Amino acid sequence: GADEKFDFAALDAFSLPACARFAEEVAASKRPVDMLVMTQGMATFQGYTPTPTEKGGLDEKLTLHYFSRILLARKLAPLLSQSSDGRVLTVLSAGVHGPHAGYATDFDLRGNYSLKKAADASGFYTDIGFEALSAEHPSVAVAHAAPGIVATSWGTELPGAVRALVRVLQGALGRSHEDCGEFMFRALYNDKLGGGGFHLLDEFGEATGQRTALHDVARESVWKDTQAILAKYM
Repeated sequence: GADEKFDFAALDAFSLPACARFAEEVAASKRPVDMLVMTQGMATFQGYTPTPTEKGGLDEKLTLHYFSRILLARKLAPLLSQSSDGRVLTVLSAGVHGPHAGYATDFDLRGNYSLKKAADASGFYTDIGFEALSAEHPSVAVAHAAPGIVATSWGTELPGAVRALVRVLQGALGRSHEDCGEFMFRALYNDKLGGGGFHLLDEFGEATGQRTALHDVARESVWKDTQAILAKYM
């Protein structure tokens, strides 16, 4: 409507300190927060690439796909808990990724990195971390969704030949970003998510129970290591 007001702010999601400051500024504004939606990501063939030490020193992909998101959500969760219907949606790979078997010995992938391990670890940690967040703030509904194939500019950092193939696949099999957004927000507003809890959602915003085989076994270790990394920013 004509009376609606929108504020935009730049955020370097490669930087965990910047994410922490952003959340603190939102909290200091005293404005209510009812929903938090996170989609930041990247697609490259690069190997292990840590961010600068002052930004956290963790792998870029893990930082964008998991650590920045769980940090923002955890910092803003107290505000979301004050809402009558607080909700969090992180869009990544629910029900699609595999487990990261090296979670206990190579949590941050410094020792043995691969593209598959980076993808699996991000989704695997997201399942566990955001489930733990929902347990800490039981009145907040927390969801991890997989968007499916979407016809966007995803993969701009990929080599030209690979990027061209991606565009062909997106054109043939992908949905528009408007349709994807509609499915994601339809899920976000779904009454079934009301009242809290952790939810895994498919590309249509429908519930999927597809946790990985190691989910329960790894839960304590992954959350403990996550908390250790986030501690300096809380």
